[in-house]
Amino acid sequence: MKKLSTLSKSIIMALSIISIGSATIAVGQAATSNSQISEAMAATQSKVSLEQAIVIANKTVKGDVISAEFDQNDHAAGGKYEVKIIANNTEYEVKIDANTGKVARNKQDKLDKEDIAEYNAMRQSKISLNQAIKKATQSVNGTVIEAEFDIDFGKPTYKIEVAKGNQVHKVVIDSMTGKIIRSQVEAVDSDD
Repeated sequence: MKKLSTLSKSIIMALSIISIGSATIAVGQAATSNSQISEAMAATQSKVSLEQAIVIANKTVKGDVISAEFDQNDHAAGGKYEVKIIANNTEYEVKIDANTGKVARNKQDKLDKEDIAEYNAMRQSKISLNQAIKKATQSVNGTVIEAEFDIDFGKPTYKIEVAKGNQVHKVVIDSMTGKIIRSQVEAVDSDD
């Protein structure tokens, strides 16, 4: 066999390294894109539902639930629920593991005047957050990933986000009448 020149050996070695490096990068990117899933899919795959997380949080802190939401773990399956409860002019945030149902953390903050005004508006609502969740899931058959009371254009409402497939539907419900004000598919944020 002929001897290769030093230059030829160097070129072959460089091309081999580039080929191996490119293959490694391609495999790494494929693994990353396969393991990244949407928040909607992560919530759907969780063993604990938002409704169950609310019950768990209410056992931890007795009070009025003002919001609950699913928070995904870095584009991977799994996550946690953050449930906010008000009791004695204090807001409690209870974090619950979405797969085990265990309370991960509980923190509290005193309410300011704006928070108290919004809370008082919620207390005057004719329907509860749980009733709004049921109404939203009757409209969009899916998994609730967020529910909260809010003042929307001066009107007391509940905003409910429901994951269906790989889409998230935002349903806004009048808290005084229980009627759906609007329902729309949210734009998917690729950086989320």
